[in-house]
Amino acid sequence: FVIENERFYACAVCDGHDGASAATFAVENIKYYIDSNSNLERWLQNDCVETNLKQCILLTDGNFFKQRRKYIEEKRRIKVQIPDGMKSYQASQQYPREVARLQELESLISG
Repeated sequence: FVIENERFYACAVCDGHDGASAATFAVENIKYYIDSNSNLERWLQNDCVETNLKQCILLTDGNFFKQRRKYIEEKRRIKVQIPDGMKSYQASQQYPREVARLQELESLISG
C-alpha cells in the first residue's frame, strides 16, 4: 500500500505469510486506521508517525488473529454437532448446511 501527502510518503508490502487473505486484511486495515480521523495529519504535527504506524501494524496483526480465532471457534461448535466417526459423505447428506459452512470456514482459516 502507499500513503502519501505533501509532507509524508510511505509504502509497504504485505506478503501474507498466512496467505493472500492475510495480506489483503493487513492492507485494508492499516490504511483504515491511518485514514480514519485524519490520523496521519495529527501524527505529522506531533512528530510521532513511526510510533503510530507501528501501533497500527500491531493492532492490525492482533485483529487478524482475533478474526481467525472466531472462525476456529465456530468450526469447533459446528463439528460437535456431527457425530464422531461419521464418514464425510454421510455427514454431507445428513448435515449439508453444517458441512458447507465447515468448508467455508476452512477456506477462511487457511486463507
